[in-house]
Amino acid sequence: MTITLEIPEALASQLGAGSPQELSRQALEALVLEAYRTDRIGGRQAAEVLGFSRMRWEQFLEDHHVLENAYTVEDLERDVATLRRLRTEGGLPPTA
Repeated sequence: MTITLEIPEALASQLGAGSPQELSRQALEALVLEAYRTDRIGGRQAAEVLGFSRMRWEQFLEDHHVLENAYTVEDLERDVATLRRLRTEGGLPPTA
């Protein structure tokens, strides 16, 4: 699929794009990274789309300060709800 994106020249300069091809690559990487961060695609698929080896993908995540399989606030909230439910149902002893 081909998508055309118009951006101001000043923004392209700020993004450090030396050419339209470089900017296109940056946009693809940003799109794939966001899809990965929001669990819409997995790491293997993301690496494949970008043409990265597993090691290069891990470096890419590190460069962008993304922790693989990071424990999120949503994960914590889900775990707390599960613990409360188990305590209510008698599956866990009450807290002291």
